[in-house]
Amino acid sequence: MLTNSKDDWKQFLSLEDEEKLNDFIRKVSKHRGAYKNASDVKSAQMWSAMLELRKENLVIQKRLDRIQDLLDGMFSQIRSQDDEDRKLLKSLDRF
Repeated sequence: MLTNSKDDWKQFLSLEDEEKLNDFIRKVSKHRGAYKNASDVKSAQMWSAMLELRKENLVIQKRLDRIQDLLDGMFSQIRSQDDEDRKLLKSLDRF
């Protein structure tokens, strides 16, 4: 079962993980022209992979910031409405 072949290590991943890895490798391969011309190809490939991860991270961060802005706006509006309701009740109590 266990072999020393470097080519079959992905076979030990689950099918789902292997597909995710292959998809990621396809994304990184967009930088092939850059890392093939590097003196240290493996390091350049790794940096290219990190670049792709960083780009994905920035997309997620941008979406998270947008959601946070929406929620902050909603909660601010709710707090403002609560303050107005309290002021109204207080004025009614005086009346």
